[in-house]
Amino acid sequence: MDRIRLFFLFIAIILYILSYPPFNISFLIFFTLVPLFSLLPKFSTKEAFIYGFLYGFGFYGVNFYWIPDLVSKFANLGVGIFANLLLISYLSSYYGIFLWGCKKKENSILFPAFFMVLLQWIRSHGPLAFNWGSLGEPMVNILPILQWASVLGELGLSFFVVLVNSLISRWKNLKFIRKTAFALSLVLIFLIGFLMMGESEGKYKVGAVQGNYDSFSKYFYTDIYDQFKVHRDLALKLPDNLDLMVFAESVLFCYLNEYPQYLISLRELSEKKNTPVLIGALEKREDKIYNSAYLITQDGKYITHKKSQLVPFVEEVPFPFNFIIPEYFKGLIGNYNRGPGFTPLPLKEKFIGVLICFESLFSDLARELSQKGSNFLVVITNDGWFEGTPAVYQHRNQSLLRAVENRISLVQVANTGITFFVDPFGRVLKESREGERNVYVANLPKKIFSIYTIWGDLPIFIGFIIFLLIKLIIE
Repeated sequence: MDRIRLFFLFIAIILYILSYPPFNISFLIFFTLVPLFSLLPKFSTKEAFIYGFLYGFGFYGVNFYWIPDLVSKFANLGVGIFANLLLISYLSSYYGIFLWGCKKKENSILFPAFFMVLLQWIRSHGPLAFNWGSLGEPMVNILPILQWASVLGELGLSFFVVLVNSLISRWKNLKFIRKTAFALSLVLIFLIGFLMMGESEGKYKVGAVQGNYDSFSKYFYTDIYDQFKVHRDLALKLPDNLDLMVFAESVLFCYLNEYPQYLISLRELSEKKNTPVLIGALEKREDKIYNSAYLITQDGKYITHKKSQLVPFVEEVPFPFNFIIPEYFKGLIGNYNRGPGFTPLPLKEKFIGVLICFESLFSDLARELSQKGSNFLVVITNDGWFEGTPAVYQHRNQSLLRAVENRISLVQVANTGITFFVDPFGRVLKESREGERNVYVANLPKKIFSIYTIWGDLPIFIGFIIFLLIKLIIE
């Protein structure tokens, strides 16, 4: 590796990092791949994979610096470093494969964008699904482009970002007519994005309670009661007659369905405020344990959403690794069961779609809830695990994307922050500070039409198939 190549790699990584929280210089994402694309003619396929891998490793290494310290609280620092290296290496391999593929098709402008979309889709599905750090995520800060998520989803945003990088890297060799077409297309995309943004009026009045507790105090029974009391007292400060009041994930770290005293207190709270309560707690059914969200109404009845998309190697050992991992490491991993799926929870004359923490990273889950009639989405999360790190804001951005994709209002409630309300166009209505203990109220606008909710990622993949067919015919 010569110094010039390493310098280009360093610049590419820095641009990727700066486009993400906490820096949020979002437009830099349109240049992050340019240094690597410009080196493609000089790479062998092996070198392309290595540089792509190092590109991902640099980005995720900086973003996940906090993981070893977190894991050390359950095991030791050595295990934390090992686990972090495995995660970073796994995610980085997608970028290695990406640049390897780009080298194979280095004369194509469109192939890198389609190939990235395919790899991002694969990364978001299966037992190791982990959709973190997409190239499209920084678009949350560029509202006109963000609106296109309601047509093509997060994958469409990533496609656009990679395509722009591809065009910029070839700018010197583009004919004048292509340069003109590119510039006019950008103007048109921005203009249409502006026109997509409409006005929205509040329809559902929702309250949120951010208790500001870390992720470890919940493991002690006395602290569980203390947390509950603090959250209940905060909730009493909310206005009466709301459509819903929401608490964070795992506010009650106990099998709530087996603790009638807490259920009675929550019913009394709901009755006093004349407002249904949504709260995160554990649920035990026979020998199965779930991470659940309980919707409790004034009459004391409740229904639950059981978390169905579990964090691999944190909440479950995914197949087939359950046959490989030593028992010692299995003991460090949560033994939760997957819920039956995603169905909106009925509430009077409306339905709410609930996502628990990690579930908000996946477009198809929020889309399913929207398709099934949710009037608004609720994300409850325990982001205290990465309190004080950029991951808090990156998770917030993922939830915001789910709202725009489906043109549906969303509220995210976190134990330590960020709690926020967002309208169907990605405009934040109200947002907490991290580490704040408070309550918040906002009026969520009603859901509007979304092409993405209907078609999902299908248009992108149809485009990819057409592109491949044309290439086959030409070649």
